Amino acid sequence: MNTPYKARKIKKLSLAEEAYNYLKEQIISGKIHQGDVITEQSIANELRISRTPVKNAISKLESENFVTTLNGRGTLVNVLSIADMRDIYNVRTVLEVLALETTIHNLSEKMVQQACESFQNALALYKKDKSLVSPEMMYELDNQFHNMIVDYTSNHYIRRLMPSLSERINVRQLQAYQITDTFETSTKQHLEILEAIAKKNLAKAKLLLEEHLKWSFAVMFDALLQRYQKNNM
Repeated sequence: MNTPYKARKIKKLSLAEEAYNYLKEQIISGKIHQGDVITEQSIANELRISRTPVKNAISKLESENFVTTLNGRGTLVNVLSIADMRDIYNVRTVLEVLALETTIHNLSEKMVQQACESFQNALALYKKDKSLVSPEMMYELDNQFHNMIVDYTSNHYIRRLMPSLSERINVRQLQAYQITDTFETSTKQHLEILEAIAKKNLAKAKLLLEEHLKWSFAVMFDALLQRYQKNNM
């Protein structure tokens, strides 16, 4: 007779954890902008909690370099510099290409085919009418592809390290899709990588992935430059 699984208690988040998750999501999504100054009181009022858990949340975010506390003047949301993004992309490229070495053997034919179909369907819509594919949809497809490479690697160290790197550049990636017209090129590159993965051609897949990530950084840099020029006209 099978013994039923013992029900596990779902851990309830503390107020500090809730405040931390809320603030981090707001920063990563760009709802709180880089360079903004926030205060404990304003966040506490927004979440309808006391300042203490907000203070603890901000302290944790500061330890992760998302924010900097200004003595008596609130908390600054750190601005990610071009140098920061270049360094992140360099590390990301090394780790993602390394992840691909095992991911290519762990992905089923069906999974690769489904990923291809997602890109092909989105590209068909985009060619029909660009307004049918929002920058958010473009970003989500891009994110799903790169997450797949990381999620299915056998290297658990890479799986642990990559999310913290990706979080740093999420806002800039979305902005790149909002500002530049690069979805078609990006999608074709993703499909080429998936084709190499489907054929188990590791050398080609790694080369294409590395070239794609270098191109992605160049696009992001161009988007930032366009935004800066627009704001300073």
